[in-house]
Amino acid sequence: MSDIFILDKLTAEQLEEIEQQITTSLAQKQGFILGESTVVSYCLHSVNPFQPEEIRILTNKDAGQSLAQQKNPGRVIHIDIYHEPAVVKSRPLILALAQTVKAYLHFRLKGKEIESLLRSLYKQIAVRAGDNSISLEELLSPVEKQVTDTEDGGKKKNHVHILITDLLPAHYTLIPCLVDTVESELLKQEIEIRKVENIVHVEKREETQPLTFIGLRPEEYKLWNLAMSLSTILSGPDDVIELLQNFQPGPFRRKQPLSNLRNRNGNLRGLILGMTEIGLIKRGWFADTLTKEGHELLNFMLQHKNELEAQLRRMIRKLPVPQGKYKSIRNTHLKSRQKQYSYVSKTTTLMKDTWLGSIAIPETMIEAAKKKIIEKRPYYRITREDIRVHEQEITQPVDMCLVLDGSASMVGPKMKALRYLVEHLFLVTRDKVAVVVFQGRQARVAVPFTRNYSRLKAGLKSLQPQGLTPLADGLVQTVKLIKNRQVRNPLLILITDGIPTTGKWTINAKEDALKAAEKIKETRAKLICIGVASNQEFLKELAEKADGNVYILDNLEDHATLIEIVHKERRNRRR
Repeated sequence: MSDIFILDKLTAEQLEEIEQQITTSLAQKQGFILGESTVVSYCLHSVNPFQPEEIRILTNKDAGQSLAQQKNPGRVIHIDIYHEPAVVKSRPLILALAQTVKAYLHFRLKGKEIESLLRSLYKQIAVRAGDNSISLEELLSPVEKQVTDTEDGGKKKNHVHILITDLLPAHYTLIPCLVDTVESELLKQEIEIRKVENIVHVEKREETQPLTFIGLRPEEYKLWNLAMSLSTILSGPDDVIELLQNFQPGPFRRKQPLSNLRNRNGNLRGLILGMTEIGLIKRGWFADTLTKEGHELLNFMLQHKNELEAQLRRMIRKLPVPQGKYKSIRNTHLKSRQKQYSYVSKTTTLMKDTWLGSIAIPETMIEAAKKKIIEKRPYYRITREDIRVHEQEITQPVDMCLVLDGSASMVGPKMKALRYLVEHLFLVTRDKVAVVVFQGRQARVAVPFTRNYSRLKAGLKSLQPQGLTPLADGLVQTVKLIKNRQVRNPLLILITDGIPTTGKWTINAKEDALKAAEKIKETRAKLICIGVASNQEFLKELAEKADGNVYILDNLEDHATLIEIVHKERRNRRR
């Protein structure tokens, strides 16, 4: 038996597994959530002010270099245990941590001498006391004792902050022991632990002179950054303006119900609490209202709405697409019927009086080497006749129609991800985009095939998840749309999280949907289906009817993975 609860509770195999997970994550320079309240990484952490349950790991800010004056990165492990804002009594916490380190060494070394290693760990482990991080060795000294009892000054904190320098992987098990000790001490001090729902790895933006081309005054830069942050969390400046207007005082407030905003963006409670904490909204006995700062932000956004939308479009275009996790079931490679293209690796000689184009460097070097040998050139040189260029790749345009599930199960983050996907495809390609939504008892064309951005935005704003899932009618409306329009090489993208719940011709909703899928073969279109594990078998059957492909995701809220899948299939379709 040890004096550490977590070591007694877990088996040796479980402790080894935890140690291995910590080792792997840190070796990959990745942050991770430990338990429910703790984030661990080599980087600085920050709380998303509008989503307090989300922690940002700032990948370009090393914790050791920023907080411990280290020259080299990757030496200091940064541990943050999050709790509700409160004043934490430092002295009991420090004593508990010191006792945990000693108990841990007794457990690991089984009666061997621990004094030298104990002193070393006391130097390596630092805890925030006041505004500074101080090692346990210093905090346990008689001089520092009086300081730590009074230095906090009554300031409320939202996390306990621990730094460990040069900790050997063999002692990574100490990390969960320290976390468990901190959580236990917080409970003793009647401080509620805050659950961390999500972490995101981002780069901290350096302070730059922002967007002077729109004529901002220096005092307006903060409003601009705040407006951009809120516009990114919601579905653009329109939704932020609508939310702020709902909190205007007076008899005409709340003209629009918040339910529409919730349908498009999910639960707004965390966002509203975050806006309250930073002083945009003040709580009242009868109703919450905008503060002076909230009114300033609303007026600023009304004045600069067009510039904010333009900046968001630039951000969407530049969105990096990471490798997502999904399962693919392929029935066809979705090749275009007109296979008029050349492989990029194929090269040709340079035509006279033409631009050099894309030079094929290996082939050019080989040709010059041949000429050197054949013509017995005294030295190696490249002439214009030696240059080889890549043949231009001829691709087909792909007009995309997104067939979206608009039933009640798609409310919130799922629908937000779908709107983001549609807008991204419109902005990064030159192809036409259409949207068909099926909900309630029938489907409708929310956006016809278009390259008009205003029309696209209006159609996306009209998407309000509700009702049943009439998939058959959605597919029929899509086929009609393709036949009645001059559509080039169409690609249909069906996205749904369930199975059809209402039919079109009979009471059997599934059979009607399968019958409707067969009609896709009558067109030039190809189908891909994107769903989740619960509707995988049905989507496989549906895709087989239309010679389509199926992708199964963990959830439909990950817009980056949706974007990756569609781009992949679009590239196949263009060839």
